[in-house]
Amino acid sequence: MHFWKSSPPSTKIKPLRAVCATHIGSRKNHEDNFLLDGGCLSEQQQAEMLQRHRVCVTSRENPRVRLYAVCDGMGGQRAGEVASRICVERLARIGPRLEGCQTLEQAVDSLQKELRNINDRICAGSAQDKNLRGMGSTVVLAVFVDRRAAVLSLGDSRAYLFDPNSAEEMRQLTKDHTEGQRMLDLGIMTRKELEEFPARKNLNRYLGNAAPGLQVQAEEFRVPQIQDGILLLCSDGVTDALQPRQIEAVLRNEQDLAVAASRLIQQATADAQSDNATIMLIPLKE
Repeated sequence: MHFWKSSPPSTKIKPLRAVCATHIGSRKNHEDNFLLDGGCLSEQQQAEMLQRHRVCVTSRENPRVRLYAVCDGMGGQRAGEVASRICVERLARIGPRLEGCQTLEQAVDSLQKELRNINDRICAGSAQDKNLRGMGSTVVLAVFVDRRAAVLSLGDSRAYLFDPNSAEEMRQLTKDHTEGQRMLDLGIMTRKELEEFPARKNLNRYLGNAAPGLQVQAEEFRVPQIQDGILLLCSDGVTDALQPRQIEAVLRNEQDLAVAASRLIQQATADAQSDNATIMLIPLKE
């Protein structure tokens, strides 16, 4: 995994490797983290985010089984980054075990069990250390086994599928676990009414919420046979700041994925009140 302290140099050659860009925004601490090529931000690297804009690029060839994740911690000073780091570090450990999975179903089953273990670990840490009380984390992850893939999520970090050869908009693969989304699902509010709903962003499912028997559903999709398809994983610091059409515009106009990711993060964190923001772009071309 390579790290840049600032935006990478532009190149006309589009890398066929997953890239990730992350930025602290206007916050005082960086609670986002990610899993890419088996690596994640360490405690020191999270602390250094106040001064740096990092773009990370995988350096290995695509294996048969691949795992990617984006996590967004919550819980205030220190606690949020601890929760997100616990999540990605424990997911990194399961990587070698996934290599032995022969089917996507086996990989998904292992990940669902591991997410339950991670939930228990975060809940235990929150109960044992008063400085970490109330910590939690969202997670959105993608696992690839040969030409099949699945996305799992808890919270409001999202996954989208982008096909530049299609006239249709990006397809959102995940559904937010928020009070706002619940109001929409129940038909209690319209999207317009939701804009004035103070609790619309409150999470009702996430890692660390002490939910008994935590269940995580998987959204399976077959990797499309398209030349330049992209799977996008991101924290809500991106989707709260940018509309899907704005993200699409960058992906359609920028051929270099590292530059595209950096540009999207710059746009998402341009506001003086911007949140931590992380975006991962995973090319689907073999």
